[in-house]
Amino acid sequence: MRITDEWNHDGYKVTVFHMNNRYSIKLEKDLLEQTYKFREGQIENSNHLKTLLNDAFYEEVTVGFKKMIDSRAQLLRGDNQDDPQFPSII
Repeated sequence: MRITDEWNHDGYKVTVFHMNNRYSIKLEKDLLEQTYKFREGQIENSNHLKTLLNDAFYEEVTVGFKKMIDSRAQLLRGDNQDDPQFPSII
């Protein structure tokens, strides 16, 4: 796997990977990342992929990151409702 392109977009680091005629795009923000993979033949090259990444795509990425941030915060707060409440032991 090799990196074929990198750029920044609205606070995201975007990296394009190429391996065996398949492309992957990774978007990173803070400690979170989203990865999208494409099958052989769907993407011709890095420039083709770049033209497909429109504002609507980046808006959906933003929504995804917001959900991930909320989920991580909930996990760290311990707000998981599935956990049984145990009595305090002295």
